[in-house]
Amino acid sequence: MLPRYILFSMTRQVTNGFVFALLLSSCALQAASGATLSPQPSQQALTPAPNGPFHVQGNQIVDAKGRPYLMRGTQLTPFHPQTAARDAASAADVFGPHSATSLSAIRLRFNMNAVRLPLDIAEAGGDGYFSALAKVVSLANRLDLLVILAAREPGSALPSATTAEFWTHCAAAFKDSPNVMFDVFSGPSPSAVNGDAHIAAGWNVWRAAMNSSVQAIRSTGAAQPIAVMSWNDDRLFQGAGAAPLIDDPNIIYEVSPSYAANGTDAGRDAHFGFLANRAPVFATGWDLNLDDAADCASVPADPAAASQLVQGNLDYFDAHRISWTVSVFEPGKLIKDLSFHDATTLENGWTCGHPVYPYAGLGRVVEGHLRASQERGLFVVSASGGPDLARGGFALAYGPVMAERDSIMVGTRPAATLGRLSVQITDSLGVTRPTGVMWASAGWGQINFLIPEKSALGPARMTIVREDGSRTGANITIGETAPGFVTGHSCRGPAIGVATSKSRNGRTTTAEISSCKGIRCATNQIPMASGATTTVRLDSSGFRYAGSAADIEVTIGGVRVPVVSFGPADGPGKDQLTIEIPAALRGIGETDLLCHLNGRVSNAVLVRL
Repeated sequence: MLPRYILFSMTRQVTNGFVFALLLSSCALQAASGATLSPQPSQQALTPAPNGPFHVQGNQIVDAKGRPYLMRGTQLTPFHPQTAARDAASAADVFGPHSATSLSAIRLRFNMNAVRLPLDIAEAGGDGYFSALAKVVSLANRLDLLVILAAREPGSALPSATTAEFWTHCAAAFKDSPNVMFDVFSGPSPSAVNGDAHIAAGWNVWRAAMNSSVQAIRSTGAAQPIAVMSWNDDRLFQGAGAAPLIDDPNIIYEVSPSYAANGTDAGRDAHFGFLANRAPVFATGWDLNLDDAADCASVPADPAAASQLVQGNLDYFDAHRISWTVSVFEPGKLIKDLSFHDATTLENGWTCGHPVYPYAGLGRVVEGHLRASQERGLFVVSASGGPDLARGGFALAYGPVMAERDSIMVGTRPAATLGRLSVQITDSLGVTRPTGVMWASAGWGQINFLIPEKSALGPARMTIVREDGSRTGANITIGETAPGFVTGHSCRGPAIGVATSKSRNGRTTTAEISSCKGIRCATNQIPMASGATTTVRLDSSGFRYAGSAADIEVTIGGVRVPVVSFGPADGPGKDQLTIEIPAALRGIGETDLLCHLNGRVSNAVLVRL
């Protein structure tokens, strides 16, 4: 893959934007090298967004429309009121773990629909705790992520009266939030039981402690499903029996499986899989823990075998309809850093207990699984970095491109052949069309191409065809729209566009809303003079077939703003979206801009008012 600064430089130098898609070099997985995994599911699809309120029906979680819902997500770093502002902050280079940009990467890049948010109950008594927590929850919900609030009581083996008291306040604060669930207690320890915790007497102790917090939640009127975690040992729910463990109709049974004891189907069957036939099961906290020398010793030293171990878990969960949140969204776990949010990989090996950058981890295997691809296959994304592609829009694919040389289109029209290769799109009706190519990398890298306007909607196939007869393909999904905003780099940070201010006397001024030096980009202040009308024309893709401006929901800092116009712009696959900035937003400073269109969310970008 080309270095980021080269991609960026090429983009900004071509002012008409005909290769502006190059700037998205990190919107998906970077070029991989290493272990090849077994084939993934054959069709890529967007993981369904949460649509609560939810309830339990048999062994399934069911949404507001009666559709089965599976959580597919990751754990966030713990919420702390003293670091809430820092953790939610976005900047041009580093993005807080609870920022809109990071949450957007979870939803779009990883194709996830849920986050688990740990809460230390000892911190909840301070003023403003729940209002600060509500900001994180609301932001995640706006980015189409379900939030599981998970209580932690360090030093306690089981939920105590303090835990129950916490839940009376927390559940009351979020009882009207349909896309929130509650996780009673993290890591109940068998040390609370004299003797074997996995016989009837041990489970009675567990049940009594969990029931007290469940009842505290229900006493507030909160009706959301509640997750209750098994004993925090290798045996999990073994010995729990066939009778309902908790006397409540909306219970999800949670496990945190280790690889040492639960790395095979037999182990999973014995410790929690048996329960999935009669109740919803939720697996969380599972990771390879390569930074822990003892845990790492249970992981195969061969990267291919370690990847297959992760894949075995994912396949088991799919087969048994088990929900999951994997790893932690922090550097060295699911991702390498909080700047580009690239997934960690196992392909380059690791040294147990001695993590060094770029960190090893299971991120790329999980990303490939949720994108129905292979770890070393092509990853195809839209302008937002998400899996859906809009007809008439541009797309990018990463992986084994193998052009003869790094090649860029000449002029303003995409090339039919570039670097001795071409791209074909086969749509859901089986019609194959050649399409234009704007950029192609030699070796492993990226290729930027168009989705033909006449493509039928639905499952499709993108294929790179080389002059030597070799081919590499990937499954894609084509839709009418796929909202995405262009940024200076990697589909994150400051938006690109032009602000226009028109005063009462008719005087008009225009200004770029962002600027970049090298790979560092910053927002420019959008002028908002008193009495003037301010509009912003945003560079984008995936909007031209939106239908009407009323269908496009754009928010700035959580406030919906009017959409003035939308449609094709100069440059292949490029659209424009023009919004008006209400006077009430004047002076709010740098904040997030988001868009929802036809059930899809855009990438989060920054503007400064």
